[in-house]
Amino acid sequence: MVPVFAAWTLDAQSTSSWNDTLGVAIDLWALAHRGHVVVDGITVVFSPLLLTLGCVLAACFGARAAFPDERLRAPDLRAIMLAYVGGYVVAAQVLGIVAGLGHSHIHWWSLIVGPALVAALGVAWTAWHERKHSPELAALDEVVVEATPLLLRRSLSAGLRGAGLFAALSLLLLVVLIAWHAPRVWAVQQALAPGVVGGCLLVLAQVMALPNLLAHMAGWTTGAPFEAGAVSIGHSGMTPGTLPMVPVLGALPDHVGPWAWAALAVPIGVGVFIGWASGRALTRFASLRAKLTVAASAAAVTTVTLWLLWWFSTASVSRGLLEYVGPSWQAWLVAPLLLVLPALATAAARHWRSSHQT
Repeated sequence: MVPVFAAWTLDAQSTSSWNDTLGVAIDLWALAHRGHVVVDGITVVFSPLLLTLGCVLAACFGARAAFPDERLRAPDLRAIMLAYVGGYVVAAQVLGIVAGLGHSHIHWWSLIVGPALVAALGVAWTAWHERKHSPELAALDEVVVEATPLLLRRSLSAGLRGAGLFAALSLLLLVVLIAWHAPRVWAVQQALAPGVVGGCLLVLAQVMALPNLLAHMAGWTTGAPFEAGAVSIGHSGMTPGTLPMVPVLGALPDHVGPWAWAALAVPIGVGVFIGWASGRALTRFASLRAKLTVAASAAAVTTVTLWLLWWFSTASVSRGLLEYVGPSWQAWLVAPLLLVLPALATAAARHWRSSHQT
């Protein structure tokens, strides 16, 4: 709320009333939870993932008050989870009603799944830390570990490391793309002439959406097109069109060539890394079947992580130039193949090499 009310107070061009400003602040909070905001009949869906992460951290901070100071019994954790998640969802509905005092309103059903997930993550993260001070929670942690298959536990680390490598390589490509088209990005920023306050808010909004851009870049490296309304950027060609004057969109290339297919090296390389890391998670004398199972499970963990990020990072503005922004549907189908097959091949090659060493 602070940046919104600061802009309303300091920007001389602001003409909205205080209740409209309050509604905008709540709308931003709702968007971070995957809420559907309706303004003049136009539905906006856009979750800046850094802002969503801030909501998760705030939920962790709030969840600490739900845990008692004395030793916590394991059965109490379910009651805390249900109470906190329920209270968070109810609070989201109340905020949605308050936002309706302005010119926008929020679909109530869109403030159920997102807030519930954020609140559940807050409780889970707090419980993970509280287990150090609660023997009951520590015992419950051991029960969960024992109930999880050994091969799945071994694959989680490799899968999450693969997702981190995917994000790092996507960030590198994104930085190169923005740096290459920096003059055009700056030209769009100057053409908007947002002023000091508006310019700071515009830059802040784009920084908050940086993980969204990384997710979209990761989808593009799979060979699937990136879609921004009528604009589609593939690897063998692109469909031009008109885009809103958002500075970061100026970094989109105006043409593509055969060099674009080199981006496939990113998911394939991540798959190879997953297969190599999966082999290290097991002993040298483990069977080929066990190593292939861990490699496939780790690649599946990376794939599911990508799917969740793609679902949360996509955006849409109905009846506008950005009806859908995000990876094409082909990315959802191609990504598992580009990750699983190299991971299996690398795990098999590593096993063959270790079994034939003298």
